[in-house]
Amino acid sequence: MDKELQEWFNLHNFYIYSGRYETKDLADYLGVTSKTIERWIKEKNRPKKEQLAKIKMYLESIKTT
Repeated sequence: MDKELQEWFNLHNFYIYSGRYETKDLADYLGVTSKTIERWIKEKNRPKKEQLAKIKMYLESIKTT
């Protein structure tokens, strides 16, 4: 897993377990399905660079709320 993807994965786990968001919310924001995100987490495929940038923006917005 590359550094950017690992960073997102760690933040995802932190926020999901803290109850601050659900995978469905992120999927809706990105315009993908929850299954797609599950595939990313399981490293069956990976998000595009643009999607990683949007994920980072989304998680940053959670951090400030």
